[in-house]
Amino acid sequence: MVVIESRSMQHSDDTSYIGIIDTGDIVIVKNIDSLDEVTTYLDAVPSGYSTYGELGDVVIYYKSGMSKPIIHRAICNLVYNSTGGGFDVPALENVPSWMWSVTGERTWWNLKGTLELHGIGYRNATLYIQLDTMLEYMSKRPLGVHGGLITMGDYNVDSSNGTVVGQYDQKSLGSSIREPIIADWVLGKARGELPWFGLLKLYATGTAPDYTPRNSQTDLVVSIVLIITVPVALDVANSLLKRRGIDMFGWTKRLSPRRLWRRPKEKEPPT
Repeated sequence: MVVIESRSMQHSDDTSYIGIIDTGDIVIVKNIDSLDEVTTYLDAVPSGYSTYGELGDVVIYYKSGMSKPIIHRAICNLVYNSTGGGFDVPALENVPSWMWSVTGERTWWNLKGTLELHGIGYRNATLYIQLDTMLEYMSKRPLGVHGGLITMGDYNVDSSNGTVVGQYDQKSLGSSIREPIIADWVLGKARGELPWFGLLKLYATGTAPDYTPRNSQTDLVVSIVLIITVPVALDVANSLLKRRGIDMFGWTKRLSPRRLWRRPKEKEPPT
């Protein structure tokens, strides 16, 4: 399980929602053995498969040198084309043509320039995935050029210029992660959610951000009050009902000793 410490997956600045990953939620992590177990945003377009309010799976990954794990949505899977030196993106073959464009010839294989994805997420963002920049960076790294996942937080967009542009991790996180996410870095994918209760850890450690949704704080307090008071109220009610011979948990009516006692019959005098 992981506690969500930022708003990078929120869908609102002011309100949290059950089924969306918000600040202070606890998310359950399911282990995976390979990237084949991850359904990306583009993979999910034909079927409409979604998790946490958007298409595709949410993954948790950690690479050496990062300060903490990242939990973001898998947008697409890049497959390194060792013959041509670019990336194949097979999922593009099954999505509408308006959703993507590429530098040069319109194909989904051996891509080396910029891959544009349109209408992504609840903000209908455009992503400009700079494949050439990643290829150049990885060519100078010990691991070499490789494929993997492009990831992005649902909340992470920039609309300052009037256009909603998605800030995918491989660009927005700078030196932390400038290459596709390989399977060895993936800790798992998100499955299930316990809303609000992660705020207990954030408050205890003094790391709860100012933008924590107010309704999450209210719902946490109400939940704790109910967890404490409901069992107590049920116990008191059961004790009162037991005095009347009723067990509210067993739904049986018990006779008191007085009701079980019967006056013995008088013996007839001998004749």
